[in-house]
Amino acid sequence: MVELLVLQFLPLLGALIVLLFPKDKKETAAILALVTALLELLFVFLLLPQKLTVYLGLGLGVTMVLSFDYLTAIVLIVLSFACAYSLLYSLRKPLEHERSPSFYSLILLVLFGTVGVALARDLIQFYVFWEAMLIPAWALVVNWNEDPKKVRYTGLKFFIITHIGAVLTLASILWIYSTLGTTNMFVLQDLLPKLPVSTLVWMAALFFMAFIVKLAIFPFHTWLPDAYTTSSMPVTLVLVGMMTSVGIYGFARFLPFFPREALLKLSLPFLIASLVNMFYGGAMALAEKNAKRMIAYSSMSQMGYVLFGFATLVPLGISGSVFNIMNQAVTKLVLFTSVALVAESASTWRLDELGGWAKRHPFAAVCASAAMLSLLGAPPVLGFWPEFLTFSGGFASSNYLVASLALVASVLTAAYGLRLVRFVFFGPLQKEHEGSVIRPPWNTSLALAAGLLIMIIFGIYPGPAFQLVRGALNLLGIQVGG
Repeated sequence: MVELLVLQFLPLLGALIVLLFPKDKKETAAILALVTALLELLFVFLLLPQKLTVYLGLGLGVTMVLSFDYLTAIVLIVLSFACAYSLLYSLRKPLEHERSPSFYSLILLVLFGTVGVALARDLIQFYVFWEAMLIPAWALVVNWNEDPKKVRYTGLKFFIITHIGAVLTLASILWIYSTLGTTNMFVLQDLLPKLPVSTLVWMAALFFMAFIVKLAIFPFHTWLPDAYTTSSMPVTLVLVGMMTSVGIYGFARFLPFFPREALLKLSLPFLIASLVNMFYGGAMALAEKNAKRMIAYSSMSQMGYVLFGFATLVPLGISGSVFNIMNQAVTKLVLFTSVALVAESASTWRLDELGGWAKRHPFAAVCASAAMLSLLGAPPVLGFWPEFLTFSGGFASSNYLVASLALVASVLTAAYGLRLVRFVFFGPLQKEHEGSVIRPPWNTSLALAAGLLIMIIFGIYPGPAFQLVRGALNLLGIQVGG
C-alpha cells in the first residue's frame, strides 16, 4: 500500500514544495523538481516486477483503487524519464519567467496527473486524474508561450478540443455506471460482455475519444501543431514526452477492456482514421517550412501508425503500438532538442535560413540523424522494432490493402525526415553563421546522450523492452509470442 501511495503522491509533494520557493531560489527549485522526477523513475524500477493493488476508502462510499502492473510500469518509466528530460533541458533556459518555481511546479503537477491516470483502476478516478493532467498542461501552454499574438487562440483551442474528448469519455463512464452500477475496472471486465454489442460499440467509441484527441487523430488534431510550435521548448518536450504517451497508454489499457465483438465494429473506422493521419500529417510535414512545426506534424503522422497497430486487434500490432510508448517519446524528445540547439544558435526555425549546421553542432547532427532513423523505423535504432511489429500485425490481421497503404505512407516519413536533416545540418553554412564548433551546455548534452543511448541500446538489443511489453499484454489477456 505504502509503495503505491508514494508513487502516486511524490510528484504532488514535490510540486507543492517547489511552489513555496521564493523567486530568487529558482535554481534550487529546478534541481528539486528534477530530483523528484528522478526519484519517481527510480521507485518504478524498484517496484518491478511486482504486481500490486491497493483499495483506499475515502468515505461516502468512494473507493480509490491503485494498481501497478507491467503496462503501468512501462508508461511510468517513460513519463518519469520525459519529465526529468524536460526539467534537465529547462535548466539552461535564459528567460526569467521560464525559470520560476511555478513553472517547475506545473511540470510536476502534469507528472502527478499522468501517474494517477496510469495507476487508476476506477473509471471516475481515471477521469479525475485525466483532468488533473490537462489543467496544468493548459497552464503551461498559455503562460509559457513564445507567440504572444496566438497565445489566446492556441490556449483556447488546446483547452476546448482536449476537454471535448474528455467530456465524451466522461459521458461513456456515466453511461457504464448507470447501466452496471459500478466503475471498478476489475468488476466491469466481467460485467461488460453481458451488455448488447450495439450498446458496447457506442460506449467504446465515446470512451476512446479522449485518447483519439490526445493522439491528435484527424479531425481532432488541430490543437497539436499550434501547441507544439508556439510553446517554449521545455513545454513542448512535456507535451511530446508525457501527454502523447498517456494517449497511447489509454488505448493499450482499455482496448482489451471492451469485448472483441464490439471492437471489431470500430476496427475499420480506426484503420481509416490512422491512414488519414499518416498521409495528412506526412504531407503537411513535407510542405512545412518551419522546422519545429514540421516535427509537430510528423508527430501527428506517427500517431497514425500507433492507432493502426491498435486497430488491427491482433497481438503483434498491439504490441507494436505499446512499444511505441517508449519509442515515440524518446525519439521525439531527442529530435526536438537537437533541432532546437541549432534554431537557438541561428535565431530561426525557418528551413530556408538554416543549413550546414553539422559543422558547428556535430553532436546535435548525430542525435538528430539517429532520431530520424528511429522515426523511419530503420535499424539499428529503437524505432525499427515497433514499426516491424506494427506492420506484421497489419498483414497478420488480413487487412492487406490498409497495411499496404500504410507502407506507402512511410515513404512520406522518409521524405520529410531526410528533408529536415538535410536542410538543417547539411549543405552550405550561411556566412553570418560561420564560426567554431559550438559545445552544447552540459545539461542538454546529458539529456541528448541519454536519449541517444536508449535508442541505440534497445535498437540493438530490444529483448528487455519487448519482454516488458509482452508481459504487460499477456496480463491483459493478449497473448504475444516471442
